[in-house]
Amino acid sequence: MRQENNLAVESMKRGFTLVELLVVVAILGILGAVAVTNVTGHIESTRITAAKTAVDNIKGAVTTWMLNKKKATPPSDLSVLVKADGDEEPALDGGEGALVDPWDSDFKIEVKGKRFVIISAGPDTEFGTEDDIRSDTIATKKK
Repeated sequence: MRQENNLAVESMKRGFTLVELLVVVAILGILGAVAVTNVTGHIESTRITAAKTAVDNIKGAVTTWMLNKKKATPPSDLSVLVKADGDEEPALDGGEGALVDPWDSDFKIEVKGKRFVIISAGPDTEFGTEDDIRSDTIATKKK
């Protein structure tokens, strides 16, 4: 009987079996795959939200620039928004980085007479596709 107890104690000291380790690794792999899938989806939706916010900010900066400069038409180049002019502060804070969307593409302005649209190329980084984020299609909240 004493010998059986010694065998049981020695087998417990040896550690995990290969099957037990494989099961643990498989479970960790499944959990990791689920976590990565969830995080990736949230990252993209966060980028889209950031781009929409930036489009709104740039649109407001264009309007501010037009009022400060007493211009009836918007600028054809957005870089004027981040440049200080004499004693005046720039219309948009953040320097040139404020004119780059979350996918590292430059924001674009389309000017049609006195009207203008601010555009981000969106996730595919190509203008004129379905995923473009445009100031004229962003829903405004009614208060």
